[in-house]
Amino acid sequence: MKTSFVTTVLNEAATITVLLDSLAGQSRKPDEVIIVDAGSTDATGDLIKAHPLNKSLMIRIIKLKGINRSEGRNLGVRSARHKIIALSDAGCVLDNDWLARITEPLKNTKIDAVAGYYKTATGSVITQTMAPFVAVMPDRFNPKTYLPSSRSLALKKSAWLKAGKYPEDLDFCEDLIFAAKLKAQTRLVVKSEAIVFWQMPASLKDFYHRLKNYASGDVLAGYWPHLIKIISVYLRYLVFFGVPPLFLAYLFWPIIKFNHYVSGFRAVACLPLVQVTADLAVLRGSLLGFKLRLQRVVR
Repeated sequence: MKTSFVTTVLNEAATITVLLDSLAGQSRKPDEVIIVDAGSTDATGDLIKAHPLNKSLMIRIIKLKGINRSEGRNLGVRSARHKIIALSDAGCVLDNDWLARITEPLKNTKIDAVAGYYKTATGSVITQTMAPFVAVMPDRFNPKTYLPSSRSLALKKSAWLKAGKYPEDLDFCEDLIFAAKLKAQTRLVVKSEAIVFWQMPASLKDFYHRLKNYASGDVLAGYWPHLIKIISVYLRYLVFFGVPPLFLAYLFWPIIKFNHYVSGFRAVACLPLVQVTADLAVLRGSLLGFKLRLQRVVR
């Protein structure tokens, strides 16, 4: 059962080496590695070419400037020589048995796709506090309702086609839209033991921009589970505008909700700051998303 590993990159010089290191350390190696580069201007390409994995496996780099993440994933899957496709992202570290575990169920002819799990890699106080805002934490993981991110996914190429491929008009939220179709139209199972470690943003500024992009993508995609959350952010700040003291009480909410995910007084004290940053990012990002939707309608 030969497997092609596919990922996309754009200026990932800071993260691509750890991904390739973890890919080289797999207990079961992929038979092919395809990296679609959307036009990196940093050292990403040089690092890929110089990596030992390239010498042993001959990584295929497909460079197409200006394509978005969906276009890149579709191009990578379409170009794959093998029928089994495993996907992850730069910025991730694969558990040593990830590929073996996530592809094992696909030996069954009745299974079309496998959703792996991901954990957050947190190395500082601030990254520790970001994790519960963006990740599915272990105690909230429900295999029945879980939609896989494409940072931990394996599927047959036939399932990719049946699900309609990644939506090429989206650069964010595209994997959730694809995963929902994959779950509805193919036979998908969850393999929680197939774990990827997802690196958190390095700073509060990076966290803000990541959530802003997510919110913009949610609006563009019309992804209702997230749109409901976005609407709730608007509603709560309308209430705060009318009753300002409630905002002070609200600052204690992330401490109550997330304190068991962090350790130490400093981390707990940072939670209100991260909550407000996340709220502002969602407000800004959703407005950008609405603007882009309107522009598409006008066109």
